[in-house]
Amino acid sequence: MVTIVCPTTGRRVPTGIVMDRAEFESAVFEANVLRCPACGRIHTWSKQDTELRETPDAS
Repeated sequence: MVTIVCPTTGRRVPTGIVMDRAEFESAVFEANVLRCPACGRIHTWSKQDTELRETPDAS
């Protein structure tokens, strides 16, 4: 899951984008917007603001 840090609360929040490490490394994210689940505000973010949080397969 691609995440960003909410600039208001400092909490790490999901962007809703799920990808693996290889996809993340080659992905381009520019001027994306997100209604933050932590504070309710709209945040604009780019790849430099993201982190990939890998989760184990549910299988």
